[in-house]
Amino acid sequence: MPLSDHEQRILADIEARLRADDPRFVDTVGSTTVLRHARRRLKFAGLGAVVGFALLFVGLQVHLVWGLLGFGLTLASVYQGLILAKRLAGTQPSRPRVAAGGALQRYLDAARRREDDQG
Repeated sequence: MPLSDHEQRILADIEARLRADDPRFVDTVGSTTVLRHARRRLKFAGLGAVVGFALLFVGLQVHLVWGLLGFGLTLASVYQGLILAKRLAGTQPSRPRVAAGGALQRYLDAARRREDDQG
């Protein structure tokens, strides 16, 4: 549902005030998404699993403690990666469904009519 001209002006005004008050926050929020952050953490989990696996085999040659540390790092990284992958799989964007004659639709139509009458 497209925004009315009045709603677009209000949002533009809010955005301009926010840019003036805290430009660093605006840049951070504008460039980082939850999906991008989760993907970055998933890459780190994969890197941790590879490093842990290498440490496991090298560590077993050097000393048992290093091998155990490698195993622990691999296990923790794989666990974290699986949790993140599951979370990413469950956050597919879905479109909200509004019934044609639903209460929300009637409310939005009435609000738009009031704004059109006022402006």
